[in-house]
Amino acid sequence: MTAEHDRLRASLHELAEVAEPADLYERAITRSRRIGRREAAVGTGAAMAVLVVLASGLWQMPRGKPAGVPVAVGAPSASSAGPAPSSSPAGSDASATGSTGDPAGNPVRPSREDSKPAKRPKTAKPKSRVLADLPGQVFYRERDGDPDVVRMSPGQGTSEVVLRNAPSSVGISPDGYRIAYVSDGKLLVNESGSEPRQVAAGVVAADQAPVWSPEGSRLLVASGSSAAAPGVLDLESGAITPLPDGLASGQHFRWAGDGSTLVYATSYCGLKVADGAAGTSTSVPVLGDTQPQDNPDGLAACKPTSVDATGRRVTVPLQTTGESTTGTDTADAIVDTATGDLEVLPVAGTVVGAVFDPDGNLLVRTENDGKRLLSLFDPGNTLRVQAKEPSSVRDLDLLAYTR
Repeated sequence: MTAEHDRLRASLHELAEVAEPADLYERAITRSRRIGRREAAVGTGAAMAVLVVLASGLWQMPRGKPAGVPVAVGAPSASSAGPAPSSSPAGSDASATGSTGDPAGNPVRPSREDSKPAKRPKTAKPKSRVLADLPGQVFYRERDGDPDVVRMSPGQGTSEVVLRNAPSSVGISPDGYRIAYVSDGKLLVNESGSEPRQVAAGVVAADQAPVWSPEGSRLLVASGSSAAAPGVLDLESGAITPLPDGLASGQHFRWAGDGSTLVYATSYCGLKVADGAAGTSTSVPVLGDTQPQDNPDGLAACKPTSVDATGRRVTVPLQTTGESTTGTDTADAIVDTATGDLEVLPVAGTVVGAVFDPDGNLLVRTENDGKRLLSLFDPGNTLRVQAKEPSSVRDLDLLAYTR
């Protein structure tokens, strides 16, 4: 056994002399790196294949439709389909908001893809269906070129012509007893039972009807030879103070009932809300917007007609881009100035007139199955009165509602 052991030991010794030492750790690291390179190559190839598939077929995938603008109960526009409004606001008007724009200078706003159309609420039940319970006074005008202005007093059951052949757009005072209008460049005020008196000269009414302040001591007018810049007329002194430069390019200004806010239209038929004293303004979303995803129906508002007590809601004749503004002074929609949404009212039929009084009460005129109704909502949106409108004013347009 010893001799055999000696021969085995000698053979192992000879084998050890010719063998090289092996580092198993280094082998493991080398193999791991080789596998890693192989997996990386496979992964890169797969990623490239996915990109090629996406590039060739992604364009064919169906795209979601942009979210629609809430539909108003108001009367449909004369131009039901049209391209998005062509927006080219004046430089001073656009800079007032401090917002950015596209290369053409048009306002750019965030997408409204998450907005949803408002649902029609259930028809509200009024507290009264008696016309005599409707407080205040309702004003109408004829539809011809030189319209008569008619005042209806529901509580008294009377209607009377208070101004014949109005030569311009008119402004009704908050108390309902004074009417301002322009004739041959002169601003006249007609008081009930009195002859009209001149209160200013060099006034035009094409882009700015005389608009009374909520307390009735001032008038918004357009005066001067420089593009008829809007200003505020103090009736006691006769002085006209121009609005701040940042608002100079606006038109169709209207006061909110609290007197601190102005709502006006832009040259591209959008709306802005302004602090009248500071001259700064913010744009109302949607209306007049040039982005189809934000304003797919091309909605526009060229003439705000009345504002609630806070400046949050405004009545407008709803239009589409390119539509003529002629004969569109009667509001048929209510806009939320913070969101641009159209308010859906809890009334049946089609809205053919809507106007706020300075206290924030909203008078709505609707037509349903050939019948005309007047509905009065208080500032809390409670339907106070809903009554049949007298046939004597059926062919007239709703103009104003006063205390």
